[in-house]
Amino acid sequence: MSVIKPALQFPELITHLSGANNYSWLHFRNGEKKLLAKPISYLECELPGFIRAHKTVLINPDYVKSLHQPPRQKMAGEIQLENGITFPVSRRRWNQVVDALAYRLSPISDRAVVHQVEVSVSPKTANRSEENGAQQSILLVTDDEPNALLVAQMMKKHWSTYQFHTTQQAKQLPDLFNQVSEQELPALLLLDARTSTLERLQTLQNLKQDSRLCRVPTILLVSPTDSLVTDGYRRQANSVISLQEGYVSFTQTIERICRFWLHTAALPGTVKATELTNKVAL
Repeated sequence: MSVIKPALQFPELITHLSGANNYSWLHFRNGEKKLLAKPISYLECELPGFIRAHKTVLINPDYVKSLHQPPRQKMAGEIQLENGITFPVSRRRWNQVVDALAYRLSPISDRAVVHQVEVSVSPKTANRSEENGAQQSILLVTDDEPNALLVAQMMKKHWSTYQFHTTQQAKQLPDLFNQVSEQELPALLLLDARTSTLERLQTLQNLKQDSRLCRVPTILLVSPTDSLVTDGYRRQANSVISLQEGYVSFTQTIERICRFWLHTAALPGTVKATELTNKVAL
């Protein structure tokens, strides 16, 4: 124990552990390694915040760069560290790894937001929002709950001035949007059409055919398929984004979308009258 305790004194310096029978290698972020005469199952108990990707690897989630879904059923997923090292994630541990990463990176308070399906607005609430100025919102429609949790955490960190909501239901969005005021419409709508593709394409089309709702910037997220990209633009998506697999890349993509649409692009109702006057004068 006199050797083991000092080695585990600063777990934040450990990127991962690899086991070999009754021994385990500790891998540190500076590239150093240390061999301990303990099985990885013992060290898993000593490091409760670490993630067991498979029977021979224990990973510090602080050094995880990306998590990739299994390409097909009965195949292993993959986890990549910031130093470029990758490890397979066993099938029986996949859900545990996803949950461990999602809930570690996302505050508990975000869980209620992720499961929120819709917000009913009473006339009194709508009137009060119009008087006081409703906080703008971003809505993500997706079936991918782990990614939604990570996006919620990113939104809270970088776009805290916006309310962030997610739902799995897209079909009723046009009816829901028509029940709220202009100020309560989303500043940005993200439709993840990698699943429930036909429903979300139809929702996109219904929104863009509505003279009032067509102004909501609607971004279509699709699998890397040319036909889906073409179909998305045919249905008048403001942008169509082809997504690669991986939880971190998904979150980074959403952040880049937000930076463009909420920071760079000029949206309806955001240009002041004085600015318009100046432009006309020029």
